[in-house]
Amino acid sequence: MDRIPIVLVMAVASVFAGGCGPSERELREARERLEQKERTLSVLNTEADRWDGSPEFTTSAVDAYGQPLTWRVEKTTFNYVLELRSSGPDQLPKNTDDVVVTRKKSHGETSLTKQASKAVEEMSSAGTSGIIKGVKKGLLGGGEDPKK
Repeated sequence: MDRIPIVLVMAVASVFAGGCGPSERELREARERLEQKERTLSVLNTEADRWDGSPEFTTSAVDAYGQPLTWRVEKTTFNYVLELRSSGPDQLPKNTDDVVVTRKKSHGETSLTKQASKAVEEMSSAGTSGIIKGVKKGLLGGGEDPKK
């Protein structure tokens, strides 16, 4: 029975002696990866902030991995949307290690506002017309049209 506690103490001591966690090299590599992503994000934000909201955008900036950035500007109903992308450490586009920032700015070119305004105008015009006919009908009794 005295041997069990001695074996247990030796096992625990070997775990502590061998270390339990990442090595100094693994920690250094993880810090370097994080710093590269932070530098890349900084470059992306700086470049995206230069965008004037137009359908055109260009940049010659590179990410922290030395690779050129990719971008696209898409026109939506109300905005132009800029997507600026780094392919990340593996340098393969559109996967989970990419770093991406987006910006959107109104283009003021939507016809939706004009269509909505026209629809409201038509509805109010039709509503007013109906009210006038109803009032005439009520005043004249029986729906007689005074123009007849």
